[in-house]
Amino acid sequence: MAVKKLSKPVINDLDTKQRIIDASVWLFGQKGYEGTSTRAIAELAKVNIASLNYHFKSKHNLLQEVTAYIITEFKAKIKNIPKDDVTHAADYAERVFKTLTEDGSKCLGQFKIFLDAENFPGEMDPYPIGFEELSVFLSKELNKSVPKEERIWANSVVFTYIIHTAVMFSSNIGKRHIEKYFPKKADSIPTYIKNLVNTLIRDLNHQYP
Repeated sequence: MAVKKLSKPVINDLDTKQRIIDASVWLFGQKGYEGTSTRAIAELAKVNIASLNYHFKSKHNLLQEVTAYIITEFKAKIKNIPKDDVTHAADYAERVFKTLTEDGSKCLGQFKIFLDAENFPGEMDPYPIGFEELSVFLSKELNKSVPKEERIWANSVVFTYIIHTAVMFSSNIGKRHIEKYFPKKADSIPTYIKNLVNTLIRDLNHQYP
């Protein structure tokens, strides 16, 4: 099944700067940074070019602010995943994947924008977004003897797999590949993620009893 193309957003925000950011998120995600003109952004945001230049000075500055906006939104999305009924790290990892792919075209567009940015906006976090949240669950299931560096490694393996698979799952070519080669098709990906987490926990606990 093809990934649905993200429909053009309805720009209703009263704040001019936010309208420009919303329009840029969609256009950069669909056409890329180089393929998007400031005129197209202004037209979608319903502002004039002078207003765009006033708020952002340049297209490059706009890309940096859009990237910062996406990262903030991305962090909030992961942080707000309900955890009340989550008891295992594997269940939380599954929810992260489902959250990232609930709107596949938006997810893919956001990653495109992030990769187009020349510099990381603000201070770069040492670990992936969601790393700390997953660490809380892992700490409950890993033996206290498991070294810190091994915990970080396990967390990084999980998030690398989740993000890579989410990006693949959100693209047409990636989804076709997944549906062709995964034994139980794409619907089984959350199970593979849970199996990965449980295997890492089991192996580390065996290695460090």
